[in-house]
Amino acid sequence: MATSYDRDARADLERVYAPVFEPFAGTFTADGLIAEARAATGLDDLGGAAKAEPGFRTRLGALCAALESEANLTALGRTRAHCRLLAMVISRLRTVDYVRQSPDLPPIAAPLVGTGMPRSGTSFLQALLAQDPDNLVPRTGHGMVPIPPPGVLGDEQARLDLVWQMLQFQGFDSDEVNAVHPFAPDAEDEDVLFQEAACCALFSGFYNVPSYVGVQQQGYDEQIAWQKQLMRVIQAHQPASRWVLKAPEYVSRLSSVLEHYPDAMVFVNHRDPARTIASIASLYITFQSVNSDVKIPGEYLGPGLLQGQAASVRACEEWRLAHPEVKIVDIHYKRLVADPVGTAEALYDAFGLRFTDAAREAMTRWLAARNRHGQAQSGIRHTYSLGDFGLSEDMVEEAFGDYLDRYGIERERG
Repeated sequence: MATSYDRDARADLERVYAPVFEPFAGTFTADGLIAEARAATGLDDLGGAAKAEPGFRTRLGALCAALESEANLTALGRTRAHCRLLAMVISRLRTVDYVRQSPDLPPIAAPLVGTGMPRSGTSFLQALLAQDPDNLVPRTGHGMVPIPPPGVLGDEQARLDLVWQMLQFQGFDSDEVNAVHPFAPDAEDEDVLFQEAACCALFSGFYNVPSYVGVQQQGYDEQIAWQKQLMRVIQAHQPASRWVLKAPEYVSRLSSVLEHYPDAMVFVNHRDPARTIASIASLYITFQSVNSDVKIPGEYLGPGLLQGQAASVRACEEWRLAHPEVKIVDIHYKRLVADPVGTAEALYDAFGLRFTDAAREAMTRWLAARNRHGQAQSGIRHTYSLGDFGLSEDMVEEAFGDYLDRYGIERERG
């Protein structure tokens, strides 16, 4: 069935999103953002009850309130946040309209779903698996500007150019940011980006909005449902059909994951938290500095992150003990970086998937341009330590020692 988006040209795409690049000095409100998005698109429907619109409005309202009362946005940060939020609501309106015109979207079958603590190699492994021509992954450009889907516009560069313009406008093209987490319009990305237009956890990484987090978490299943819908939209126009998904928050959300993807093939990355916790804290501080000049004290951030990550790991272990019938494959970071292709092949074997010559060759070519951690070769370096965030190796050992021993995770100390 043809849709109105089949005729979209570059100029139409740029016109719809043009308001996101305007300066903004106003007050954030859900009603205000929705009104702006409706004016930009000429669309009105945010999905109603069928697309969990009431929950979306609640989360957006909580986010707006937190941005005003907690985020300490600079003038530039306010304009940048407006760009992100307005683009999100515009994309939601366009997605709802597209789905309305597309009743026969394909189902999602047996995705590979990766999780684990942030900075434990999940992004590296997802990007490696993305080289297999049989696999699909969430990509930055498809999450930020999902409609029209890839293959429909007839000019994919138009989407990439628009998304890169957004990333630059929002301050994510700096060396400092890219040393922590490189951004690119066509990059493999976490599932949370496909949940963005349901007003998800993504925003708590970019802004200091603690009061929003609890409200966001209450609607987590609505956000996964939105993501699944978007995956169906993207998949309808792609030759591959097996998704490779990845999100750190799945560690403590396996019940929700398997409720929405009952045939999911789940794998969990493991790495010494002495190497990941400080990296997570550094990432948060760097991202939030793009929009605010009020820096969260490291000694305040570190202990909370340590306990939060420990709680997530415990939740995952308890779930696994209660559900021994669910097969979960464990991936060790040290083995992954030592033999990436071998790790990928072993993962396929564990789930009975065929590891093709095309997949092996594509992964090998991709690795040739990366360093041993899967990052593109560059001269940018980013340094941090546990002590920068009020932590020590003894504190990590106390919180995670049993976990490290239980899974045979190699300690990376000194």
